[in-house]
Amino acid sequence: MRSLDQARALCESYLPGLLDGLSKVPFEQREASGAATLPVFRASGGPSLVIPKDYGGLGASPLDAVRVTRAIGAHAPSLAVATTMHHFSVATLFTFAESIKNSGMEWALLEAITSRNLLVSSGFAEGRPAQGILSPTMTATPVDGGYRINGSKRPCSLSHSMDLLTASVAVPAPQGGQQTAFLLMPATLRGITRHPFWGSSVLAGAESDEVRLTDVFIEEELVIPTENGPDGMLDDLQTVGFIWFELLITASYLGMASTLVERALADGRGAVTDRAALGTRLETATQLLEGAARAMQAGDTDNDALARVLMARYGAQDAITDATGRAVEMLGGMSFIRSPEVAYLLAACQCVAFHPPSRASVAAPLVDYLDGTRPFVMNDSAPAPAAQPPATTQAPATPPAPTAPPAPQAPATPPAPTAPVPPAVVAPAVAPAVGPSSGPAPTLAAAPRAADAAPVTVPGPRAQPVITYGPQPAAPRTDERSGMTADDAADWDQASSLFDGAEGIRLTARDCDLRYWFANVPQRTLRGNILGYSPELVTPDFLREPGPLRDALVQEVAFRALAEERAARAIGYIVACAPDSTTAEFYATQLMDETRHAMIFRNHLRTLGIDEQDVATVIARQTAHDKAGILDPLEEYGMPIVRDRQDFLGGVVLLTILVEGFLAPSFELSERKWRPIDPRMADMEKGAAIDEVRHLAVGTSIIREHVQRHPDDKERLVELIRDGMRLWEQLPVSDQLTRWENWFQEGIAPHLDTIGDYEVWDGRRLVDTTPEERLQKAVEITSIVHSTRLTDMGLGRALIY
Repeated sequence: MRSLDQARALCESYLPGLLDGLSKVPFEQREASGAATLPVFRASGGPSLVIPKDYGGLGASPLDAVRVTRAIGAHAPSLAVATTMHHFSVATLFTFAESIKNSGMEWALLEAITSRNLLVSSGFAEGRPAQGILSPTMTATPVDGGYRINGSKRPCSLSHSMDLLTASVAVPAPQGGQQTAFLLMPATLRGITRHPFWGSSVLAGAESDEVRLTDVFIEEELVIPTENGPDGMLDDLQTVGFIWFELLITASYLGMASTLVERALADGRGAVTDRAALGTRLETATQLLEGAARAMQAGDTDNDALARVLMARYGAQDAITDATGRAVEMLGGMSFIRSPEVAYLLAACQCVAFHPPSRASVAAPLVDYLDGTRPFVMNDSAPAPAAQPPATTQAPATPPAPTAPPAPQAPATPPAPTAPVPPAVVAPAVAPAVGPSSGPAPTLAAAPRAADAAPVTVPGPRAQPVITYGPQPAAPRTDERSGMTADDAADWDQASSLFDGAEGIRLTARDCDLRYWFANVPQRTLRGNILGYSPELVTPDFLREPGPLRDALVQEVAFRALAEERAARAIGYIVACAPDSTTAEFYATQLMDETRHAMIFRNHLRTLGIDEQDVATVIARQTAHDKAGILDPLEEYGMPIVRDRQDFLGGVVLLTILVEGFLAPSFELSERKWRPIDPRMADMEKGAAIDEVRHLAVGTSIIREHVQRHPDDKERLVELIRDGMRLWEQLPVSDQLTRWENWFQEGIAPHLDTIGDYEVWDGRRLVDTTPEERLQKAVEITSIVHSTRLTDMGLGRALIY
């Protein structure tokens, strides 16, 4: 089919290998839940399609984007629908970046999307009756430093694979009452959860489940109020977003219909006049969409242009459903019976009618526009939800499930993902981790046990002034958000883990001074056990025997010993340049903690049968590869900051964000997986993790309070964090963890009865997990810790890089 072939050729020029890659995935897998097509889309550079070349994108025009989306829809309907939600969002972002409203952060955001192939999902208008498409689906309660967001979006495409989530919220207006605001947040923030919603097999691959937000904290600067134009018209940002959405979502269904029409034409059934009429009917939709795209390309993006685009959409919608029915009739009953794809595409094409705005909702404004009575106005009459009071927030009530419709005669046609209101630009928090950000788990191949370290580029220091850190004010000893006291945070039985939300605990250096440490850590954390484990615990003899399980444990323990010692030496410089006795005391206790950690891990090597005089040699041999690839680059980057420049805040940032923040979750996973096999190792890891949670909490408070008192130092710290993140992405941490997990998996095979039904995390037995799953869990927790901590510091913008 000529026009479809042209669209395919254009798609290949923009996204090389995408269509071939999709064709290698069986159709039923492309359309099933599980995101089988999204890795192919990312790998081809799909997230950058409509981003201008000035921002590092591919620069597809509206016309080219329509054609590429049509080609994708012809091969993978769910992927076309899901990624439309991404494309309209980023298209709106660069429109905003080029307007007078830009904040200067949009450039970094767009470059992050292109360089990291990030996916942006929409949390706007819910697909339920009486919900206005412009009405906020979330509420924002003002709190110190930002807002607590509560609400839900269902369906929400890309719900499981999104890196960033856009949403509309109701916030207090300066003149009283409520107004709508836009926000963009990392999908890894604590409090963002996914829940099953999409019950149909049609378009299941779009990942259109429910996303709930429960007490999600977001910085004030990331919540942007919106404005309406004269007479209630949409502002320019919203209008551009709607135009992009209407063009691309309709093009998705045009692609689906094109596949059926192409089959009918190729089959040669029916009279030639019928086939000509069929092709003409489909091309009507093509010309309507491409004409609207050309008008947008020429700068036609006001409210009147939106009216014309909507009329083109409705005309194309009629042509698509009409052509689809004719094509299936022409293909015949046997084709329908024998090919599940025919029935599927017939059902999927009906969903074009379910995307807002419905014809009825804009009928009156369109008539006013057509007869010249007034300009086209598409506003929202549905009231915004009332703001929640400043009191303790609660999770929003789950809306009642929709009533199931009667069983259809043809394949089910579910409500399609709803059209979003375009987001205003805010800084996202993209959570980097030991593997790809929010993407598929890293591929686990059998790694060599020794190899040369890959070269790593270390960012150079930035010549910027350092603002001296001032003493902290007094703070309460109870974390008001969690209710946990500082003493409880050090208690072996009461302390929360990072898996259970401890990344949100707030503690200050004043809470955790020397008196606190002596009163709590030796007895409440260590329980008098100097070596970190209860004396009755035993390391089994099989861990002293050669094999992959011992290899995994010895190398992990050796690396921990070396890493903790390296951290302790660096912390000594932070103690030396601490600005006051309170912070000096806290970092002296952290130096003690890290030194103790190194000691207990060295001792555990002796437990594993290594002679004391050989411990240092074993550590050097076992860690040579990872030392060169991970620890040396981190030291080369960090030492000039704390040793040469004596930059206290810079040292705290590096320690809290780049070292503790990244490594602590994987260490906590280590405790959980070793618990049924080596309880001594698990106890040591648990005690170290309690310490690390305290270190993270206090470091976060130091930075947050400094930023509040010295906002002019914020940009310097943001750039420092960004540079460190770029360095971290080059480090082979994922390769290291992959190696350990593969050995662990191989090694536990003879001991499955010993492990039994032990759950490594709630509802998941260790024996049922895979290396990929455990590694992905570490990535997930790392992302949550990282994004939550940086947002709490007031440095969420640093996550754009």
